[in-house]
Amino acid sequence: MTDLKTLRDKLNGSLPFAEDENEEMLLEQWNQMHAEMESLKAEDERNYVECRG
Repeated sequence: MTDLKTLRDKLNGSLPFAEDENEEMLLEQWNQMHAEMESLKAEDERNYVECRG
């Protein structure tokens, strides 16, 4: 899997796609990574609220 910065750069045209990559595939990776980060953020926020409780 590509790191977030490289993925962003490929999607905005700063870096070329590899031979086995296309925009649709990279967008799918981007959306998956975003969903995972949102899930982690929500978990962090729940833990913070529970600790302050």
